[in-house]
Amino acid sequence: MSPKKEAASQDFLDANQYSRDSILRYERIFGHTWVSTGGETTTKDFLIKLGLEPGQRVLDVGCGTGGSAFFMARHYGVSVHGIDLSSNMINIAQDRLNREEKIIQEKVTFELGDITKIELDMNSYDVIYSRDTILHIPDKEGLYKTFFTWLKPGGVLFVTDYCQGNQKHSQEFLDYVRARGYDLRTVHEYGEVVLQAGFREVQAEDLTKTFISILTNELKYFEPQQKAFIKDYSEKSYEDIVNGWNAKLVRCKAGDQAWGMFIGKK
Repeated sequence: MSPKKEAASQDFLDANQYSRDSILRYERIFGHTWVSTGGETTTKDFLIKLGLEPGQRVLDVGCGTGGSAFFMARHYGVSVHGIDLSSNMINIAQDRLNREEKIIQEKVTFELGDITKIELDMNSYDVIYSRDTILHIPDKEGLYKTFFTWLKPGGVLFVTDYCQGNQKHSQEFLDYVRARGYDLRTVHEYGEVVLQAGFREVQAEDLTKTFISILTNELKYFEPQQKAFIKDYSEKSYEDIVNGWNAKLVRCKAGDQAWGMFIGKK
């Protein structure tokens, strides 16, 4: 991506889906410092799979407002470097980091940048972790090959991401993907990208049923906050979130949208 195009993508995210107000509104449904599916609950479950140990280095791709980075540093004693393309995400994350205790500040760093352009040392990370972020990136093949070089031998890749179902898609879904600028693959196709990048013991798991359950629960706990949320933001903002979550449920139940988990080892 050229610097001009990178800036355009960053401006698009910061002005639309990831404006500062949008991020803070998302946190009201995902949880404080979280902007990924299931917030802290799914993070706890997923991290069990990684076998993190104190002193390891983790690269958090699409770190958002820092929830995963703070959690990993605090509960596992690892060092985390978070990268995100949205300046609003990074600014919020850095502000939160500045308020953290010194031991967390020593273990967590954040960087604003395009993960497809950043240069990092080869064989330098024990884990590369990413939650629902790479859907924005068309050249997944090139990106995962780069991830492979950044991992230490024996290092682990862990990713969740939006995917598409194995069917002919509705026009509404196609319009949604186009409007968001997403690049979506089927879970199987996505797993093949990881495998072809050189990873071994690749797991590509369709978690769409879990995704539906999480979305349903998030709405269940968010809807009773209606009055307080509207007081802080607006009725339209409340309706946008509820309608957005319901639309995701419709797309998933119709088989258009899917949610995948991908694990690989170097």
